[in-house]
Amino acid sequence: MTDATTPLGASASRLEVLASIQDLDIRLSQIVHRIEHLPERQILDDVVREMAAVVRRGRELDAEITALERKQRAHEDEVALVEARRSHNSQRLYDSHLTSPKEAEALTAEAAALERRQIQIEDVILELMEQIEPLSESRTELAERAEDAARRHDDTETRIAQAISHAAEERDEVLGARAELVASVPAELIALYDERRIAARGELAVGRLVGLTCSACHLEIPAVDRDRISRLDRDEVVDCPQCGALLVR
Repeated sequence: MTDATTPLGASASRLEVLASIQDLDIRLSQIVHRIEHLPERQILDDVVREMAAVVRRGRELDAEITALERKQRAHEDEVALVEARRSHNSQRLYDSHLTSPKEAEALTAEAAALERRQIQIEDVILELMEQIEPLSESRTELAERAEDAARRHDDTETRIAQAISHAAEERDEVLGARAELVASVPAELIALYDERRIAARGELAVGRLVGLTCSACHLEIPAVDRDRISRLDRDEVVDCPQCGALLVR
């Protein structure tokens, strides 16, 4: 392949210039393909999916933790009410004005019931706290994963941007070299090349005669055609009889 920075010799034929233009066009296509298929793009897609999954799981954990904490607060409020009731009854029970044994017995029974109720509620609170703890730990780990994914996302985007920047520099260099070559041959020959390139549909529009073989189709040219072609001026346009590519001799 002709290097973009290395000009052709002055003795190069016009068809050889077309072949060099084709080399540069292939290189431009390779640059575009390389940028479109950077491995970092797949990495970035994977990271984006991971970040979305982390966000979804974070919302699920937040909802679970919030629901459990709401229950915990409700039970804590109930414990506060029970404690307040027990304190009130305790004051009444030891009040010097309390003279009825029946009322004292009732207060004592209620105090025992309130104590049992408080123990039950506090047990429930402990269970809720035990359920919340691993969820909170998972939420912390998830936050760390989110931070790590965000860092990898930014790093990958930076690498993609750098690759695109380098490719743009290479593309501009190739386009500059191509423009110089295009200016060195007649416009009608460039138009013919462009027409053949479109018709080739991704195949080579220009082939070099290497020994007895066309480099575009890698087929040997029949002897009768070789004799005819050998008598032509090297700047005269001639097609490969096998594939129709413009043939450089």
